[in-house]
Amino acid sequence: MAKKTARRASKRASTGSRAATVAFAAKHMKKKPDIEMSELKKLGKKAGHNIYPLIIGLARRELGWAKPKPAAKRRTKTAASRRGPGRPRKAGARRGPGRPRKTTSPTDAIQAVIERMRELERENAALRNALSRIADLAG
Repeated sequence: MAKKTARRASKRASTGSRAATVAFAAKHMKKKPDIEMSELKKLGKKAGHNIYPLIIGLARRELGWAKPKPAAKRRTKTAASRRGPGRPRKAGARRGPGRPRKTTSPTDAIQAVIERMRELERENAALRNALSRIADLAG
């Protein structure tokens, strides 16, 4: 087991850091701007660097050859960010799936509670009926 870790450590040390690899790639790309990746990979392998597409992009950026990024668009504030943290949503705002809409009228809210209570009473009666049938069968 010690030999494996020693080999891994030596392998890591020989490949160099990402910054060193990028500097190596940038140096060769500056010398020969039209160098192909396969050629750069061969040179890097000899020098102990692992060249892959990200390294090429970082080297291009280091040399100033990278494509300019589009200017960031200024985003307008969303309703949530204007509202501020801890501030409640509007009454008609969307809620999660399966959640009932918020009611604005107190009478509607009371009616909803009463209707829910009636549903629970019906469910309770159905379950009691099922339990009594099971008790009759069992006993």
